[in-house]
Amino acid sequence: MAAAAVQQSENPQPTRDFSIRRARFADIPFLGPVERSAAELFRSANLDFLVDGSTVDPKLLAAMIDAQHLWVACDYMDYPIGFSGGENVEGSFHLVEISVAQDFQGKGVGRALMERMETDVRREGFKAMSLTTYRSLAWNGPWYSRLGFVEVNPVEMGRTYLGILENERQHGFDMSARCVMRKIL
Repeated sequence: MAAAAVQQSENPQPTRDFSIRRARFADIPFLGPVERSAAELFRSANLDFLVDGSTVDPKLLAAMIDAQHLWVACDYMDYPIGFSGGENVEGSFHLVEISVAQDFQGKGVGRALMERMETDVRREGFKAMSLTTYRSLAWNGPWYSRLGFVEVNPVEMGRTYLGILENERQHGFDMSARCVMRKIL
C-alpha cells in the first residue's frame, strides 16, 4: 500500500493539458524563469519590484526537493510551467511560493498545484497550511479564500510568522496590504 502511494506521488498526474509531479533537481534552473514570468502580473498593480527582485533561492528549492515539498506543473514535454513549494513553519505547512508562467495563468494550473500539494502534505500529517499574501489582489487573498484559506492574526500563529512578515517588510512589501492566511486540513 505504501509503495503504491509513493509510486503514485512520484509519477506525473495528468490534469488537462499539464501534469503535476514532485520536482526534481534538474527542474531548478527552469523555476526562476517561471517565477519571473508569473510575477509580470504584479506590474498591473504597480508592484514592479516583485518582478525585478530576486526569485526563490535555488538552495531553498533544493532543500524543498530533499523534503519532498516542491511540486511542478509540466507541459506535455515535461517542461515546468508552474511550481509550488513550502516548508514546515511552527507545525503548519507554509507555502513559500506558487508561480505559474504567464502563458498558463487562468487555466487551472495554480489550483491543481495547490490541490496536489494539499493532498500530499495532509498525507504527510500536516493539520494546516499557511501563507503570506496580498490581502486584496484578486489573484492573491481572494483566490486563496476561494481555496478555503482564511486570514489570521500573525501573532496567534507564532514568532516565526512575525519574522516572515518582518523579512517581507525589509524587502519592500507594503505591510498594510499583506496578511497571513491559514487553511485547516
